[in-house]
Amino acid sequence: MLNSTHLNRFMTFMLFLGISMTTHSISYAAEITPSKVFQVTEDILAQLNRMHDANLTKPDFSNTRLEIPERLPRHVIQQAMNVRLKIQTLKRVNGLEVSEVNTPPVKEVTPEDVLGQVNLILEDLIAFDKSYALPAFKKRAKFVDGKTPTDVYVNLLKAQTMIVQLGIPKTVPNEVYNNAVSLAKEIDFIRHAQGKMDPVEPPSASIGKQPSDAYTLAYYALKGLKDLAKKKEYTIPKGVIVPKRLKKNISPDDVQQVLLYCLAEASAMKVAVGAKDKLILPPPAAGQTPSSVFDELGLINRQIQSMQW
Repeated sequence: MLNSTHLNRFMTFMLFLGISMTTHSISYAAEITPSKVFQVTEDILAQLNRMHDANLTKPDFSNTRLEIPERLPRHVIQQAMNVRLKIQTLKRVNGLEVSEVNTPPVKEVTPEDVLGQVNLILEDLIAFDKSYALPAFKKRAKFVDGKTPTDVYVNLLKAQTMIVQLGIPKTVPNEVYNNAVSLAKEIDFIRHAQGKMDPVEPPSASIGKQPSDAYTLAYYALKGLKDLAKKKEYTIPKGVIVPKRLKKNISPDDVQQVLLYCLAEASAMKVAVGAKDKLILPPPAAGQTPSSVFDELGLINRQIQSMQW
């Protein structure tokens, strides 16, 4: 048996070991910075460049809107999931097995969470090596300190453009409609967590709407979330950041981007109100139009208004 001296030494050792392990764990978490995530996105772009070279094509970013507002990890993870969904479409075109796109846990998103998603993007893209007759991919991106979530987001926008230009359709109303459905469900989760159980009546069906009309309602929804976040119970880290409103040449992709911003803010509001429900990604939609997207966004704006009273 241990005498009291030996026992005290043993307990001191175990306490030191526990502190050391905890410190190491904290230190490891602290190492996951936006710069580390950015490094992986540089490898993503390098792999996509290899695929374009094999495809005898050259990426063109002239129509990609890369001037964006400050982004936070919660915004970046939404764009990362969007990129993964685009990759699954490219996989289908190339006869590859698709991967499941899992939604993030309901918590404040960290760079470590985003790193998990961008690693999956790179893994998805490396799966194309055989289809494009490429040698095994080797990670070569250098670490560059001082990068921000906004820098990561810009790289993911470039990645999305490059994936589309490898031979899949640009963003279509079906995809935007699914984003709107996801947002409507997110807002319902927030409403229910606040005890607002009454269903919101959807607007009457519209006809003849254009992407610019849907963009207007998506932008109003984001502004509505910004106003909502001013209420104590819906406060989120750094508030809702609203980009400069686009005035012309609006495409479904522009509508989708605003909806991804909305989804990010709604995810933070779920955390604020204590909702535990995970983001729902609906099955691929078919037959949707700018008018059906407009109608779903009309419902979303009514949902947001119902929480402002």
